[in-house]
Amino acid sequence: MAGSDQIRKSLLSAFVMLAIVYLIAVPFYMYVEGLRLVDAIYFVSITITTVGYGDITPHTDIGKLFTIAVLFSGVSIFFYHVTHFGLFQEKALDPHVQRRLQVLRNLTELQSGNVRKEEVRLIKDKLNRISKDHAPKE
Repeated sequence: MAGSDQIRKSLLSAFVMLAIVYLIAVPFYMYVEGLRLVDAIYFVSITITTVGYGDITPHTDIGKLFTIAVLFSGVSIFFYHVTHFGLFQEKALDPHVQRRLQVLRNLTELQSGNVRKEEVRLIKDKLNRISKDHAPKE
């Protein structure tokens, strides 16, 4: 039941975030760009979904800059919630898959350079142990 509460809260927060984007962007496009209500809703929808048909475009510089913010807001909201659902689902994975995911995270951290030296040593030791455990025995 706790899991369904988390999903419900996540869906609600996604809806609220998107509603905020619409509540800010639609009046902006109506006032600044002179779009009709339906056109403004349509333009915000195709912008946050990154479809961008090109049939409606902002004509003012402030409209173009605002559209960039709307675009990044929509994409950020989408990826935030996909990640949130992914983390929730990851808890349901079996321990073997979780260990492999942790190894992948460690490798990603190594590549990004966001790891302290002692963490690098621990990761290397762990990888060496894994390779020794799986090495063919003679």
